[in-house]
Amino acid sequence: MKKQFSIQKKQIRGLLVGCVIFAGMMINLNQVDAYTFEEESTVLHVESQSSGIEGPIIETSSKSDQEFREQVSHQYSDEAQLTTMVYMALLWSPQPMVIPRPELPEKQVADPSMPVLAPRSEQILGTQKVTATGYTAGVESTGKGPKHPQYGITYSGVKVRRDKETVSTIAADPKLFPMGSILYIPGYGYGIVADTGSAIKGHKIDLYFPTTKQVYKEWGKKDVEVQVIRQGAGKCTEKMLSELADAIDVYKSVPDSWLDKAI
Repeated sequence: MKKQFSIQKKQIRGLLVGCVIFAGMMINLNQVDAYTFEEESTVLHVESQSSGIEGPIIETSSKSDQEFREQVSHQYSDEAQLTTMVYMALLWSPQPMVIPRPELPEKQVADPSMPVLAPRSEQILGTQKVTATGYTAGVESTGKGPKHPQYGITYSGVKVRRDKETVSTIAADPKLFPMGSILYIPGYGYGIVADTGSAIKGHKIDLYFPTTKQVYKEWGKKDVEVQVIRQGAGKCTEKMLSELADAIDVYKSVPDSWLDKAI
């Protein structure tokens, strides 16, 4: 097919070279069928039967009008030379070609926290049906205010604690659950007996919550079947509580190695 090249004689104020860039595809300029330079629009219109891609897409050339006309008329008289010239015009462009990088999806960051796991059947020493009531360290539950020197301090001497991801302090009748006993309370998590009370007798336990709002919203008063996974030796210390919390934080349950250790 005969190639047609049309360049007007009037001064071309600016050469705008069109190029189309798709990911993974490069247009072969040797297969372009027609080039038309138009003065008014200053657009290089590219049509290719082999690629099926049609312009215009604009890119400014830094070559002067006179230099460009001389190159076209004297140096690039045949198709191969003109193809080379068009390619070089792209390289001479004062404005860099910007290929936008594809937007990558935000990296999903996994939540490191997860609910604690119930003890395995072989870890359970026994079960007890109890009435569990939520309580706080405040006046409404203990008669002590924030200014009281023993505010937030349990009968065993440790501070009250509520951590559903590890272990919380609970109150129980030491005749049924001695101090230091570890229970699993469905819906509440692991609790260690660290407190007692005059109204807590027999099959009753109190579960600690930081606020009365949490007591009513998360628990209230329920009859539950608790699982005993360790019988206490009559004491509960901050060291025991801290080590137990660390173990549950790692294993998401009480490991056998911790249950076997001496208190």
